[in-house]
Amino acid sequence: YKGRSLPKSSSFSFRPMEGDSESMQTVTALTTKEIKAKYRPEFQKNYEKYYPVSTFEKFGFSRAQCPKCNGYYWRHSEKATTCGDSNCLESYTFIGKGLGIGKEKKITYQEAWKGFEKSLTTCRIPCKAIPRYPVVARWRNDVDYVAAGIYCFQPYCVSGEMEAPENPLICPQFSVRFNDLDNIGITGRHYSGFIMMGIQVFNFPNKFIFFGDEVVEFNLQWLTETLKIDPDEITFTEDVWAGGGNLGPCIEYFIGGLEVGNMVLMQFRSFPDGHLEDLPVKVVDVGVGLERVTWLINGTGTSYEDTFGEAFFWFKEKLGIEVKKDIWEKFGPFSCQLNVEDAENIDKTWEEIAARLEMNVTEVKAAIEETRDLYIVLDHTRTLMIIIEDGSLPSNVGGGNNVRQILRRVFAILHKNNWWDKIGKMEGFLEIFGKHKKALEPLFGEFKEYKSFPGIMEIEYNRWLTTDTEQAKKLEKLLKKTKGKMGMDDWILAVTSWGIPVDRVEAISKSKVPNNFWQEIHERQEREQKVAPTQLYETSNLEETENLYYQDHKLYDFEAQVVDVFVNKGKEMKGKRNILILNKSAFYPTSGGQLHDVGTLEVEGETFNLINCEKVGKAVLHYLDKELLKSPEDYKGKNVKCHIDETRRNQLRWHHTATHIIYASSRKILGPHVWQNGAKKTPHEAHLDITHYQALSKEEEVQIENEANQIIRKCVKINKFLEGKPEAEKKYGFHLYQGGVIPGNTLRIVDIEGIDTEACCGTHCDTSGEVGFIKLLKTQRISDGIVRLTFCAGERGLEELNVQTAIINDLCKLWSVEQSKIVPTADRFFKDYKKFSNKVEKQDLQILKLQVQGFLDNPESSKSLFRSDHSNSKLYFSQLNQFASELKEKKKGFVFVGESFVIGIVSDPSMVNAKELETIIKKTNEKAKVVVKNKVDYINKEKKGSKKVETKDICHFSYAGKMNPQEVESFLLEQKFSIQLENLPKTFFYCELQ
Repeated sequence: YKGRSLPKSSSFSFRPMEGDSESMQTVTALTTKEIKAKYRPEFQKNYEKYYPVSTFEKFGFSRAQCPKCNGYYWRHSEKATTCGDSNCLESYTFIGKGLGIGKEKKITYQEAWKGFEKSLTTCRIPCKAIPRYPVVARWRNDVDYVAAGIYCFQPYCVSGEMEAPENPLICPQFSVRFNDLDNIGITGRHYSGFIMMGIQVFNFPNKFIFFGDEVVEFNLQWLTETLKIDPDEITFTEDVWAGGGNLGPCIEYFIGGLEVGNMVLMQFRSFPDGHLEDLPVKVVDVGVGLERVTWLINGTGTSYEDTFGEAFFWFKEKLGIEVKKDIWEKFGPFSCQLNVEDAENIDKTWEEIAARLEMNVTEVKAAIEETRDLYIVLDHTRTLMIIIEDGSLPSNVGGGNNVRQILRRVFAILHKNNWWDKIGKMEGFLEIFGKHKKALEPLFGEFKEYKSFPGIMEIEYNRWLTTDTEQAKKLEKLLKKTKGKMGMDDWILAVTSWGIPVDRVEAISKSKVPNNFWQEIHERQEREQKVAPTQLYETSNLEETENLYYQDHKLYDFEAQVVDVFVNKGKEMKGKRNILILNKSAFYPTSGGQLHDVGTLEVEGETFNLINCEKVGKAVLHYLDKELLKSPEDYKGKNVKCHIDETRRNQLRWHHTATHIIYASSRKILGPHVWQNGAKKTPHEAHLDITHYQALSKEEEVQIENEANQIIRKCVKINKFLEGKPEAEKKYGFHLYQGGVIPGNTLRIVDIEGIDTEACCGTHCDTSGEVGFIKLLKTQRISDGIVRLTFCAGERGLEELNVQTAIINDLCKLWSVEQSKIVPTADRFFKDYKKFSNKVEKQDLQILKLQVQGFLDNPESSKSLFRSDHSNSKLYFSQLNQFASELKEKKKGFVFVGESFVIGIVSDPSMVNAKELETIIKKTNEKAKVVVKNKVDYINKEKKGSKKVETKDICHFSYAGKMNPQEVESFLLEQKFSIQLENLPKTFFYCELQ
């Protein structure tokens, strides 16, 4: 991803603490449909203000109102009696004949892009072509994936904070959307992943490039001169576009019933509640579907055949499928009506189409189903390949859930149709991805080797085969509750929250997925938008705090002057005047996953401890441990002597540098799918979260640690410098942004020569050797697709090593063996422990039975209390129920009390007051709850074929947790329970009596 520049501000910006996206607030928002409906009437009423009327008229187009949808459109000929949208035209008119240059020869996918590129780079105001951005939108915290070309430039380029890499520009941007999954393979135009040929123009107040008039001119020029399409075939509709926090009037153009492109004239920033603000930068955003252009020109039955090319023919040949072109050419023109988002009654629409084809619905669906499944597999696999190659993984979390769902949909289709074996199982499945790469190389260049890809597919396939039985149980429980009926809410719960594949939900519930299922999920997600929390402190009026820690990261003592004093608005010390802003500072503020420095500040002869430090806007805020008692004006301009805790600063620097080294080592050992997903560095330890599809093995942990320490031993030079964003991106690519894209024209680069290069703030060593030693403490999967590596370095690494060495020495001394004998000795100990533990368990069970039987056989005792010295209650919970029947028969009851549990069974509830017992326990644990049951069951596992025995109308009560056993015992004695020693084997237990 070379040669592109993301959003830009006028100065070097500070990256926030990793994980800040998690602190974003979620609010309820208007959907795209709702916000468009809100502003469409205004734009239509004032159309001369919002749409390039003079240019339309200049090229011979006139305005008309569509009799079907009542929308307004521009036509070149009065023969265009509707707006041209397929919903109004009711069919595609180009299928079977093609348009423009397609009447003489078919064009390829790549030729369609080349024609667009040539036209737009040679027009009156030429655009410059740039390579695509990755589809994983790491520069945004509100979306996971790029869904349109403009996503690459929101929010910073659109707001004017940053410059685009070129202006004006065009780009063949791969984009993904999961709201159209219901339509793929049927409508001919819908995809989960597609290439949007984009035109983006950014008009600043002092630098106008071009806007509505020119964009219509240049698009018409491409359509009529390059593609040779008759202007009479083209209609332009007036509409509204909203997305990514922006809004503006848009002009969609239709040809032969197909929406080919959309020209957005972005002029507003939109908010979740629907209100607007003017954008200082007026943006042109054109999106043209490359897949649709090829289809339109060639006039084939569906766009998928042109799009997937070699992969389509390879797959078709492997499966021995014959695409029924005669059916598709008849069905294709009417397939436009089957968009589930627009169809009011999808079943009725199927019936109407079948009637036109003189077939019944079952026949039509059967004729296209196999080919439709083939198209779905090809679409989904291409999307999966791009998403995974660009750095995302299937998971049950966030956008990764969509990725897993479409992958599992592919597996389900391949198995349903018995295609898995035909294509050669996993080997053949992986070959499909190779075909996609080959087809896309003319557009995107050669794809690098991705050694992790087969492993990811293997893992996901095996997970699909063995879907978690616990999730299936949840669904079965839900079906019992709903009496076997699955509503939309139930479907969404099962698929998105429980992670059950759609095909499995269908199989278990014996119901079909709703027609608009994916569209409904999309609309619900639209209603939940992330917004930044309200900033507590206004610093825009302050001068930027001069940064000293980058000038000299070993500066521990400095002097500065007070700029201002703020009142604390946070939870700690709220209302106290304890926030100091200085004109310069060497204190590092919390950011980049690294905790802040601490130290002291001497103000007016009084010493304060620094307890927190953060950057808000351009100013660094220093939080003091006590209040500044004078007014802010009394402190302004005063000299402050500052001292930084050197030990803490050094340890944080070692940990931050070690984080880069651990990341580089993980990527080398595990594969290119590894990206940073979060990090935190404290003085005690650090952790790095990486994208990885399974838990790390012990062997992988050792390999990563060894690789990291080899990098340290090489004493590699670490360069830290500022560089312009475009130049840095050309040199290092998108891997610069491990913690997300940093706003600003200038990046701070941390380059461990030949090892790792990132745009990063924080304090770093000058060589890898300064880190000293890295000790990997543990690794764990913290969520699906994310693994956390916890480690320590520098002095803390040596401390941890010393602790482990001491443990080894203690074991050698304790067991009187050499170090080399520790493992075999421990192995022998544990084998013996396991053997004797089994014997002890059997003895404990025998003792328990003798204890209880002695009580049951004693006619003088009806309520007995036993004290247990067992550390847990497992033995009693598993065995006592077998005595319930005899207790009931003999009208007796017993209770066992341990240090942290009480469990009893009585034949009559009146024998013990369980509520009062709970009150006694709550004196120690206020959340305590005594569980009471009126029936118990038991299966004698020692006897094969034993059936469950149930005893009803008794009282079983139990509690496990923190409690005071003496208080519980005293209560039970008050309830007339007694400790009987007679007729009980004294060698087996004892009770203390006062």
